[in-house]
Amino acid sequence: MSGDALRWLVGGIVLALVALLFVAMARTWRTRARRQTAAVPPVPVPTDVGPAAGSWDGFTVATTRADEPLERITAGGLGFRGRGGVTVHDTGVVLHHAGAVDRWIAVDEVRGADRATWAIDRVVEPGGLVRLRWTATGAAGATDLDTYFRFPEGGAAALAALQGLTTTHEHPHPAGEGTN
Repeated sequence: MSGDALRWLVGGIVLALVALLFVAMARTWRTRARRQTAAVPPVPVPTDVGPAAGSWDGFTVATTRADEPLERITAGGLGFRGRGGVTVHDTGVVLHHAGAVDRWIAVDEVRGADRATWAIDRVVEPGGLVRLRWTATGAAGATDLDTYFRFPEGGAAALAALQGLTTTHEHPHPAGEGTN
């Protein structure tokens, strides 16, 4: 076998292995999303949510299992970082995420809100992220989650509105302290 033929053969094998790796990664991502759908089912926004206390746009950084900022939730469009935000109502919160259907979090599922410094793939200045702590209830039972946002204006008003939900309603789980 000549040198050129050997290089083409090795190149083809490497290319096939890379393609196989990408197929395996895609299958793993889909399997993870399917498995998590039982724990984090999509909840459509009800028609009677009442007036909005405020709406803030920015970036949705990640949604993770509570207090596990490296365990990404991939179900229901929550798996990717992108444009997003929140609209706060007296009855709950609407999560907006570009490319996904808006998700409703009833006020009884909101566990708290605070500041965070990092999530799975993002590190910012101390307290640069707003963390919404909430509980999703699905076929697999209740799952405590944290959703991280980055607001261009700093997010102080969004944080205050989210924290206002937890001070006006009694919750079984307290919010985390400070930054993670």
